[in-house]
Amino acid sequence: MFHLLKRNRAPKLRSALIKNRMPYGSTPEGESTQPNAHNQIIHLTSDAINKMKQINLKYKNSKALKVSVEAGGCSGFQYSFSLIDKTNIQEKDLVAYNKECLVVIDKGAAEMLRNSKIDYTNNLIAKKFVI
Repeated sequence: MFHLLKRNRAPKLRSALIKNRMPYGSTPEGESTQPNAHNQIIHLTSDAINKMKQINLKYKNSKALKVSVEAGGCSGFQYSFSLIDKTNIQEKDLVAYNKECLVVIDKGAAEMLRNSKIDYTNNLIAKKFVI
């Protein structure tokens, strides 16, 4: 009876899954890596946008907010924010917002950050960007 049940199993789909597998963080062929209103990787609150506007006024519109995901933290990952010069944006980075408030994301971290929201908190404990 065991052999009979074994023959009636559905075919394995493993080879089809492996064949169509894509590297982590890659974009399917035909899809654009440029963000648009319908395919925004990350969203900013009005507080985060206002803070980036203040920073760009101070630094003559030369800074971008870079978001990275690093190993560590309680869930195995932690977010890292840094201000970089717009001239230091690399080809492997994704620009995830507009010119007024430029957010740069490591291409490998894009899927982990998809549909996240960046906020700027200003309280007694800290003034910082948070996800």
